[in-house]
Amino acid sequence: MLKRVLRSNEFVVLLIIIALSLVVGSINPTFFTIASLFDLIRASNVYIILAFALLPVVILGGVDISFVAISAVASYGTHMLLITRGYEGGLFLYFVIGCLIGALAGMLNGFIITKFDLQIFDVSLATQTMWYGFTLFFIGATSNFDMPDGVVGYYSSFITQVSNETTGVTGLHVSIIYVIVIGIFLWWFLKYTMIGRGIYAIGGDKDVAERTGFNIKKITMVVFIIMGVLSGFAGIVQSALSRNFNPTLFIGQNLDVLASVILGGAAIKGGRGTVIGTVLGVILTQIIRRALVLTHIPSEWQKFVVGIILIIFTVIPALNEKRRKNQGRTTDLVEAMEEA
Repeated sequence: MLKRVLRSNEFVVLLIIIALSLVVGSINPTFFTIASLFDLIRASNVYIILAFALLPVVILGGVDISFVAISAVASYGTHMLLITRGYEGGLFLYFVIGCLIGALAGMLNGFIITKFDLQIFDVSLATQTMWYGFTLFFIGATSNFDMPDGVVGYYSSFITQVSNETTGVTGLHVSIIYVIVIGIFLWWFLKYTMIGRGIYAIGGDKDVAERTGFNIKKITMVVFIIMGVLSGFAGIVQSALSRNFNPTLFIGQNLDVLASVILGGAAIKGGRGTVIGTVLGVILTQIIRRALVLTHIPSEWQKFVVGIILIIFTVIPALNEKRRKNQGRTTDLVEAMEEA
């Protein structure tokens, strides 16, 4: 058990996070302050939820890039629907409507993919453009900063707070609760439900999964509904945190989220991925981003550094799998020669 943990992708990512934190902290001690830690957590929370939305799709064996557009249409559409009707309540109704819109948008992806047997990436490329275009043309093309009274103070809703000269007042934001609850649910769903096991089975070998009895279409629909719901939820949280509902929310950030999921150990070909690994992958990318700021390195280097790490984390598992296959062939050959 211990040997398996030490050799796991999650443990490697954890070691990289620790090593990188020590390096950054030695260069700029501000990194190790409680205020800096709380800011890192708050910056990571929304992207962890987005990564949770994408994780089941990647395990299924696909790459979706439309989840950011679903976040935009769900959050901006919900806000404009409520604010134009004089709504002054809290976020609960935002979450309900936003998640419903997200579920419908995700369901559309799933329907097109299963009905016409299309590739996930191809469909998501089209629906991403469609949803951003729909939001800009039919709902609104400018950011809206009008906040209902019940949402105004959300960005500073802390479980506990601290203050220092650099960051002012900050704290552990309540959005961490959403991450914990969603993470526990997703972990349970993927590990202990038949649909969750089916997601791994389909990602591992679709034909074998179908022969085993898994309903491919049903499982695919569930995966995309989950993606839509969590994308809509993340869009609401991010917009409330930034006090700005944006029709192009998260545009261009889909590949950053995908990189976090892959860094966390999910296989781009499907069949592998964990909730813990996904959280660690997001934290690693956020630490890299913060490290570049604290060490005064131009932010343009961020994508380059993440890209290099992503290549390494993609190539190493592929080499290990190739080595295992070669070892298997060698064993079969030796056994055949002994029998002869």
